[in-house]
Amino acid sequence: MLRKGETKWTVEEEQKLANLYSSLHSDPRKWKTIASELNRSSESCRMHWRFYNRKQEDGAETCRDEPLETENDPVNFSSKAEYSDNGIHIVQASHRVMSQEELMEAYDIDPTKWRVEKYIIRTSEGYRKDRKVSWHVIDGQVVSGDVEDSGKMLIVPLYHMELRLVRLFEEEKASNAIAEMLQDAKKFSPVYPKIEYISHKDKMLYEIDMPDIHFGRLTWHEESGEDYDIKIADACVSGVLEKLLSHVKNYSPSKILLPINGDYFNVDNKMNVTSHGTPQNEDTRYQKTFRKGRELLVKVIDSCCVYAPVDVLIIKGNHDEEKSFYVGDALECWYHNNPNVKIDNGAMSRKYYSYGRLLLGFTHGYHEKLDKLPLIMAMEVPDLWGKSSYREIHTGDKHYKRDRLFSIDDLATEGTGVVVRILRSLAPTDAWTFNKGLVGALRAAEAFLWSEDGLIAQFTATPK
Repeated sequence: MLRKGETKWTVEEEQKLANLYSSLHSDPRKWKTIASELNRSSESCRMHWRFYNRKQEDGAETCRDEPLETENDPVNFSSKAEYSDNGIHIVQASHRVMSQEELMEAYDIDPTKWRVEKYIIRTSEGYRKDRKVSWHVIDGQVVSGDVEDSGKMLIVPLYHMELRLVRLFEEEKASNAIAEMLQDAKKFSPVYPKIEYISHKDKMLYEIDMPDIHFGRLTWHEESGEDYDIKIADACVSGVLEKLLSHVKNYSPSKILLPINGDYFNVDNKMNVTSHGTPQNEDTRYQKTFRKGRELLVKVIDSCCVYAPVDVLIIKGNHDEEKSFYVGDALECWYHNNPNVKIDNGAMSRKYYSYGRLLLGFTHGYHEKLDKLPLIMAMEVPDLWGKSSYREIHTGDKHYKRDRLFSIDDLATEGTGVVVRILRSLAPTDAWTFNKGLVGALRAAEAFLWSEDGLIAQFTATPK
């Protein structure tokens, strides 16, 4: 008859349990590994290990990581876990203090779905016999053994850990909703045909840069000299893109690189403030701004796709740290079934792109110091750095143009042979910048034509 809490195990399973424990006894994650090997739960394996030890000899010493006999419960002190829909209550005894994370891992608790409400550690003294046991086992059966018993009782410290967890209902619900939304969006994303582009012997990359569009910004000519809203921004971007793409017909590049290099949106949330809380004059409701901004990006990407496959890099700015990620996620879903487009919406604020012996770096340019960027590039992508002969870093944020070459003389930055470019913006001056006197910068977008061996041509397009 099985004792309470015991499950039926075969002799082979018990032997495998003993072998696994012998090799993993010092591993804090041993029960998770053993459970995986035996296709059972961690608690089932832990409980049967205690029963298995007791079967060898009544009163034999238990394994070192198992709960010992104590003053309060000398017969059968054990761990306890109580589960409900809203909470989990765990009581565990051990020779060592186990952290919250270790306890959650031992009981296979997902930290994204449960939050620690209370964690208590108590100590007590336990007793065990001063006994050494040696068993000889054949085919899972004990055939002989030796027991050395001094007759003394040893006092050992015990740590009792109590862990209470509550379910993260809102977080779990939101996470599930987002995951389901993304899957649904990808399922119903438009199916684009694969375009058979003309193969070119001289491979060229066409990079189109339009940083700092500030989609949603509202300016009034009487206040700052120019008008700007989402309709004007849409027309401005579309017109400039048409000019820059007109050059593609003469060169037929094999790929188009489209970095969305920060501050594509003017504000980050419905409060009409930037990521750092600075209030902005915004054209319309945040829902409409986001939707129209996404539609404009789809139009831009589709226009580029006519000429060559497109790689899109999403880079957050200081105005739209969150919203840029959301629109990148939306674009990933939209182009999920498009073999001609790749969207890089990774969370890193700096991104790198390799093409032949060319290495390009992209960052918005708000946080980093300009003279530190070459060394940062060398440290973050040393493999790509070593394979490249031509290196450039393109930033935005400042709304004016500046190119700087870091040569061998710039020993402080070790930026040998790296060109750092601050690129222009298409957005006009707003009331704040006008009042500060930050005026006069040319509104423009730029494009660079690269071969695998370096820069071939550079183009500039201004809005009407």
